[in-house]
Amino acid sequence: MDFLNSHNEIGLVEEKTFVCSTRFSLSNGQFLDGFQLRYECYGELNPAKDNAIYICHALTGDHHVAGIYHAKDDKPGWWNHVVGPGKPLDTNRFFIVSSNCLGGCRGSTGPSSHRPDASGEPCGASFPDLSIRDMVRAQRALIDHLGITGLHAVVGGSMGGMQALQWVVEYPGFARNAIIIAATAQHSVQTIAFNEAGRRSIRGDLEWQDGNYDKNKGPNQGLSVARMMAHITYLSDVGMEEKFGGDQRLNPSSDFEFSVQGYLDHQGKKFIDRFDANSYLKLTEALDRFDLFGESGLQEAVSKVETRTLVIAFSSDWLYTPKQNKQIVDALLQAGKDASYLEIDHSHGHDSFLIDSGPFLQALDVFLQTDENKKVESMEVDGFRKLRNRYEVKKEADFRAIDDWVCPKDKVLDLGCGRGLLLEHLRETKQVQGLGVDWELNKSISCVARKVPIYQEEILEALAKFNDDSFDWVIFSRMVESLPEPGKILEQALRVGRKVAVSFVNHGYWRNRANFLFQGKRVCNEVYPHQWESSHLSNHFSIREFEDFCLRLQAEGMKVKLGRKMFYRGDWVKHCFVLPNLRAGLAIYEIIKGD
Repeated sequence: MDFLNSHNEIGLVEEKTFVCSTRFSLSNGQFLDGFQLRYECYGELNPAKDNAIYICHALTGDHHVAGIYHAKDDKPGWWNHVVGPGKPLDTNRFFIVSSNCLGGCRGSTGPSSHRPDASGEPCGASFPDLSIRDMVRAQRALIDHLGITGLHAVVGGSMGGMQALQWVVEYPGFARNAIIIAATAQHSVQTIAFNEAGRRSIRGDLEWQDGNYDKNKGPNQGLSVARMMAHITYLSDVGMEEKFGGDQRLNPSSDFEFSVQGYLDHQGKKFIDRFDANSYLKLTEALDRFDLFGESGLQEAVSKVETRTLVIAFSSDWLYTPKQNKQIVDALLQAGKDASYLEIDHSHGHDSFLIDSGPFLQALDVFLQTDENKKVESMEVDGFRKLRNRYEVKKEADFRAIDDWVCPKDKVLDLGCGRGLLLEHLRETKQVQGLGVDWELNKSISCVARKVPIYQEEILEALAKFNDDSFDWVIFSRMVESLPEPGKILEQALRVGRKVAVSFVNHGYWRNRANFLFQGKRVCNEVYPHQWESSHLSNHFSIREFEDFCLRLQAEGMKVKLGRKMFYRGDWVKHCFVLPNLRAGLAIYEIIKGD
């Protein structure tokens, strides 16, 4: 690709160096007599100086995020497909900043930097221990130096995601948005074990020299092995099998019996040409020490966060698993914060955030949109009240009832929220604090586009995360029929919500009965669109069956009662007041929990 002439490429970029000449205190009580950070900028800072996005890099990444250094350079920055004109991190609208982190080896102060004394020798192993907090505080000094008054967003994956998390904890409200990708608030024991094995391979190298190796020498073999071990954790079993299994399993060359051996050897050799062993030790130790759970718990750690946050995990990531990413969102939600969770199904493992992936790029793009440039993909931008077909008329009926029942500033959990239309409307008209739950990625991304907080998860698992009475309302809008064990899910909804709104298609409607009576088969129409052989999970039930279920709950000791009811005839427009179990096509119930 011609990176100089392409309209959506940054082109040539220039490295810059920020020098802090004042004493810099570290988390462990030690200090640096100043420091420097190597950084790059893309785009233009606006007059208000608040359109900046700070990108935090991963463990072995650096500040060169996008563009190229010179015309003959054929290797653009590591996130070049994400950053640039018209890309998700759009340099036509945002001022992008990224620096090599403190402790790194690509121009920032770290173990390979010269000692401040007259010797001029590298600091080596004597360089102080670091923390993620130290890195973020150094980045804040750079941001202040650039005159930036507030960040539109802070973004990072892996170690960069941990830095982004530390940013929103350390500086509440300074970044209006944060995207935390494939990260964790605390290393697992297994991850610490992998890191320690890598460090041992470095320290066990004969060229280690207690960390005081010459610049052009060093523990290359140990560092190569450490990189190979770490790289395995960045991949997935499925991804490795796809790349190196089958016909590619055996290597025809004489050097390695298996293809994967040659691949790892290449990764190790390539790594020692660009990374310093002491930096690797200091940075992995900082990662292992990162622990926002602490003694008080993660919820307490994020209690002062004032940033809208999106956490993105990848299904095949076993280094920082979806469960670990969910823990971040769970804590933010429990603390009452605006947080969303997306899980993207990729086979590339932890490194999925480096892949050019449509859903991932779309999620970044829509989350970072400003109000002026808001994109709602292929969508009804006027909420649920602009109707175009019979299906939307039917969907409108239960939305109208729920809209009437919910009070201003209520806390609402919308289960099976779809594209977030209802929550968007309630937020804009009643300042409702809403959260949607849906398992489908495309619908969840649509919620993100509408700035509706979304938790992409199976409903029962999502409900289990919330405390009793966490919401004023829990809403089931025509989706109970598609749930496994709907009774169990309704009971959980009554635990976390003070009121539950349930709307469903009445399977006892007279046309359904007539179809079975005269044709001997089930109805197939826009309400029941699937033939039996291709149908999805469906637990169709009638009004009578639903009311019998509620009576059983009462008989079993649950303190619940039926409140308001609304029934619509087959057109879902006219109300039905007589014989609803026979004549109503749609039913909407309010279930109230209380004495």
